[in-house]
Amino acid sequence: MSAFFFHLALCGAIAGTGSALATQPVAAAPAAPALQVPDQAKAESLVDVVYNTWRLSLIRGNESAWITCTPRSRRMKVRNMIVSQRGRFPSDFFAQPHEMPPLENFRYVGALLGCGGRTLAATYLGRVQLGEKNPAADNAYVILMVHEEGRWRIDQTRFFNLSKLPEVRKRLAAKDVNVLKEQDGFHPYDRLPSTPPACPAPELIGKVFVDAPGRNVKMTINGISLHEFDDERRADIISGGLRRGRNTITYHITTDDAKSHPSLGIGLFVMPETPGNHPMCVFDHILDSSDPAHGGTFEFFILNDHIAAMNPKFKGTPPQPFHAVPLKEKPKK
Repeated sequence: MSAFFFHLALCGAIAGTGSALATQPVAAAPAAPALQVPDQAKAESLVDVVYNTWRLSLIRGNESAWITCTPRSRRMKVRNMIVSQRGRFPSDFFAQPHEMPPLENFRYVGALLGCGGRTLAATYLGRVQLGEKNPAADNAYVILMVHEEGRWRIDQTRFFNLSKLPEVRKRLAAKDVNVLKEQDGFHPYDRLPSTPPACPAPELIGKVFVDAPGRNVKMTINGISLHEFDDERRADIISGGLRRGRNTITYHITTDDAKSHPSLGIGLFVMPETPGNHPMCVFDHILDSSDPAHGGTFEFFILNDHIAAMNPKFKGTPPQPFHAVPLKEKPKK
């Protein structure tokens, strides 16, 4: 335990060091966020202390230490995710296993500051096995941090598989900080994360699935659940869940013409809570590469038949989801 409290004491000792890190402004391309290169030795030391405090707080279930090194926005997102699955926060969050890799397994590459020195992204390089069936591969491990209330806090971490990026891997191994500037996956946030409102317990547990290659989708569901998907395929828990009867969704889609965008898929699902039942899609927006992608505000209704059709023994005709755009007919053979 003494090592843990030593880390915690250091975390408090480095509070307020954000501005001291910034030393070299980086000329950014037009419309790109301004980046700064910190003193790398100081940045590495800072990240090591805060990351280890954060990691140990989760492994040991120390809520007060976790609060100390986690920003408000992330704490609320975690709380909403647990509550929206009918869980109890914080007990259910700390009861589940948390396996964050120790930094000793990685080599520090470098860090960048953003948002006027209030956000930081630190990149490490190491060999990681993600999933039992996948072979170990070279990965970049990016730690995203926020400076809040006088101290640095861990917001989230990301892995980037480098198997198909040998040149990037080579430059990272050489501690080439320029590659961090060139690849936005290594960038810090260009704005501070906003704190979502606390959501109520759900009437129906819901998930949103988005497959949006080459596009950015910003979304609000039922005025509570906020989401952003950027050139990715991901499923999120809907904060506050879905409701029987009327629901609303608003989203804005931006297409990056410099990237491939072969298709777009958005789906909202009621998730089963009875063993053996299956999810039910209640809203969709499906496009192919030739279709322009437009967002909008829509309302859709979840009926008793939607819930009944989740049971595999349902004998009626399953209701269709609300289609934001008409589905195309399948070509005739």
